[in-house]
Formats: sequence, structure tokens, C-alpha cells
Amino acid sequence: MEININIDDKLKDVQVLISGSDIEQLADIARYLKSKNTSSRQLAIKTADNIRVVDKADIIVIESFGNDLTFTLKNNQKLTTRKTLKKFLEENSKYDFVQISKSEVMNLSYLSKMESAFSGNYYAFLTNQTRVTVSRRFIKGILSRLEGSAEDEIL
Repeated sequence: MEININIDDKLKDVQVLISGSDIEQLADIARYLKSKNTSSRQLAIKTADNIRVVDKADIIVIESFGNDLTFTLKNNQKLTTRKTLKKFLEENSKYDFVQISKSEVMNLSYLSKMESAFSGNYYAFLTNQTRVTVSRRFIKGILSRLEGSAEDEIL
């Protein structure tokens, strides 16, 4: 099997071309690739009375209250669903979400600046004029994500 990778800055998304003569092997490879494509740009949020589909890029902050998550969107709309914060982070580990406290996650795309607060904590100022507190336990994970590391510390 030969694998070629071409980088094309003109493409907006990943494009895969599979070539060969064994149709079953090609189909197996295509099925495998489709099963690994879990980084959807949209998220279905099941609320009390409906299911909302939102772009992950529109999510600014996620707060956890027990098994309930409250999503704050860029239009300041709030949506609440039943899911744990840990499960959400596991399902969306490849996106720009980073845990900032035991009960809160922020989208790094909306981070404007950080300032030191008290007891080693920080304040994160977001582009929507919101200020959130970042626990000192999660600073290292945020800095590694900002510096390009793929792994994040999830407690």
C-alpha cells in the first residue's frame, strides 16, 4: 500500500482520494476513514423541549451543574442539556474547548487575554466582554493548548 499526502491551502476541508483495483479493500478503507471522522463542526444539543443544532465555533463557555451543561453561545443565548462535563470533553477533545475549572470549559477561539487574579488563579477575558475565572489547576493545560500541544488535562 502506498500513501501520498498532498497539502493544498485552497481546500477548506480534508479531501481523500483512494485508488486501487481491489474494490473490497477500497470500501474497507473508506468505511474506516468515515468511522474516524468524528470532528463534526456541529453539535446537537437536546434541551427540555427540542434538539438544537449549533456550530461548535459558536459556543463560548460551557458550565456544569451536576449532570446538566449550560452552553453560552456567541449571541448570548443559553442552552441546557443533560450531559456530564467529562463526557463532553471526551467527545470534543479535538476542538478548541479547554477546561478552566472543575465545572467550566471555554472555547479558546474566544480568548482575548488572561490576567493573574488571586491565589494563583487567572481571569480570562473573552471577546464577548465576559470574564471567567481560570483555576490554577488548569493553567498548564491551557498554556499547552495555546502553544499547540494536542493533549489537554481533563480531571
